[in-house]
Amino acid sequence: MCARADGRRKALGALVPVVLLVALLASRSGDALAAPGQTCAASAYRLALQSLTGPPRADLTVQITAATPGCELPATLSGLQVTIFNLRGAEQRKLDLHDVASPAGTATVRLGRVARRQRVAATVTFDPDVTLTRQTRTLLKPDLVLSSVKTNRSSLSGRPFFVTASIYQRTPDVGTTAVVTVSARGAVLGTSPVAVAARRRVVAKLPVSLAAPGRVPITVTISAANPAEVSIRNNTRRATVEVTEFRVLSSSILVPSFAGYGGQFNHHVYAAISRSVGVTDENVAGMEQKMRALQPQFSRIFFTPAAFSDPDRMQSFVRAVQLAQSTGTTINITWQGGTLNVASGTVQQFADVLIDLVRNRGITRFRWLTLQNEPNRTRITPEQYEATYRALDPYIQSIRGQVRYMGGDLVRGPDVGPPNQQLWFDYMATRMSDILDAYSIHVFWDYWDIVKLQERLTEVRAIVDALPQGARKPLYVAEYGVRGLRRINGVPMGDPGVWEDGTQISQTNISAFQHAWFDILATKLGYEGTSKWDSYFGKYDSGTQSYYFLGGPQNGWPEYPLYNLIRLMTMTVKREWQVAAVDSVPDTSRLLSAYLGKQGQRTIVGLDTAGGLLNAVSPTPVAYSIGGLPPATRLRLAIWNEAGDGLVAPAKTVTSDAAGVATFAVPQHALFVLTTLQLG
Repeated sequence: MCARADGRRKALGALVPVVLLVALLASRSGDALAAPGQTCAASAYRLALQSLTGPPRADLTVQITAATPGCELPATLSGLQVTIFNLRGAEQRKLDLHDVASPAGTATVRLGRVARRQRVAATVTFDPDVTLTRQTRTLLKPDLVLSSVKTNRSSLSGRPFFVTASIYQRTPDVGTTAVVTVSARGAVLGTSPVAVAARRRVVAKLPVSLAAPGRVPITVTISAANPAEVSIRNNTRRATVEVTEFRVLSSSILVPSFAGYGGQFNHHVYAAISRSVGVTDENVAGMEQKMRALQPQFSRIFFTPAAFSDPDRMQSFVRAVQLAQSTGTTINITWQGGTLNVASGTVQQFADVLIDLVRNRGITRFRWLTLQNEPNRTRITPEQYEATYRALDPYIQSIRGQVRYMGGDLVRGPDVGPPNQQLWFDYMATRMSDILDAYSIHVFWDYWDIVKLQERLTEVRAIVDALPQGARKPLYVAEYGVRGLRRINGVPMGDPGVWEDGTQISQTNISAFQHAWFDILATKLGYEGTSKWDSYFGKYDSGTQSYYFLGGPQNGWPEYPLYNLIRLMTMTVKREWQVAAVDSVPDTSRLLSAYLGKQGQRTIVGLDTAGGLLNAVSPTPVAYSIGGLPPATRLRLAIWNEAGDGLVAPAKTVTSDAAGVATFAVPQHALFVLTTLQLG
């Protein structure tokens, strides 16, 4: 150790006079400058040599530089004499070369076989009076190894991703510079210069992107090494990237615990008002069976104060709640409207009904309570609205461990006048945040007004996101539905209207498709649950509403297209699963939502919104390539409305590849579900 240190000190000492000489020459450069393009004496030039060896030969690089500014570098060496010494120091052989090209003062000549550490001396001559001599030891040429290439197994079309190359220079003497190139199908995707020291490793990280979906082989190469390498055999590696248009982002959770999909349970279906239009205790069993088969997940039931003085309506309400309990759905009970205060006794009466459901009738699925339907369409003020919650709360403390408050049920605004939902959200956020645990809205749109379908969800999401952090609550949709033409040739068509050919809109494929569009968009925006208005035939009041997806008993409670669609959703998306983000290519009309189960289950639901105005079969197939799925896994693909019949076709098998990508096509008028769950 001491000998080496002493050697380094001697070498440093030897350099000091040279450094001082260079400084002295520089200080006098104002007097020693040569004229531009002038040939100078030998003292104005410096000669550097580099002798590098490696199979099959050694190369000598001669480099001449001008120590004095303005001295012209030779383009040709008139003479180059090279002497090669063996390892014992004796002269081994000589080369005598003439008229050697030296662009910019640099020339390279082949020496043949020369071993590492052999000494090489060179004398160069150019112009009549310039002769320079120097010697060097022969070193090993560099040898770069592209030891590994890492990249995404799949990537979104057009989205930049990184290709990471690990490069090792495995010889011991000199470093080198080179260029790393990533290419695909002959096209260069990206390049990066690298400098690698002897026996060192560097990592190059190149951003690239791929456009066309599918399996794309990419090639990574090292080239243009300077000094040149011994071999380029280890300079290439290949990888395959699956380019997709969608990617499930399992780590990006939009909804931590999804409440699910469901619909309104008509609280009067067992009452005389519905019996008058054909519902009986005998035939209602058909509806009950189909509702249990539906397995709704989040559902809503009205309570009307008329039931306090009408035993028939009260028993119908209780039976409707019991039916909902038997389906397994999470139940929201909503006070439909009317006076609710302590002075009238309605608060105490309502509290007794709710407590009886929980304590005496075993209604464990009753989890949410909302007071007043669409209050911002009424004359109720926000202050009066708050007062109902404050008045009721002390009377139901015994069940508050099970039941939480949902507030809102807001529409955009009153039937006449400007929107007022912002005012109501602001009030609930500032005055009711301590008592409310969630917000809810109602959304209805005409089938031709798909802009409203989207705007209502996005505008409310923006309103809630802008509230103070502590006042932001989970968002639900407690009612939603599609309306059709209310008149044809001046003839009223009833509520919710009809399709162009007179078919009730709730019986059409376009209505079901738009409901699905709404549901998928809602989950992508972080809504925690949706309850369709409404589920089955029955009378609410003297009017007639036909928004349901199960028709009347006269026809055996027929299943409309939306029933089949929601049943597919509830079979493949389970309550309390997470909703994950799905990244996608820009400017696509396709809409996907992803759901993650607690045991690793995966379900993807999607459709092409370009089919949102179709009520017939489209000849257009829509392709989907989805990444972020479990690799090499057999998945089940179920398609609603594939044949244009509003039914769910038998499930098919789609196998994801080793990169976790599944590719398939679906008709434009259809919705697909891709799931790890087993389907019949």
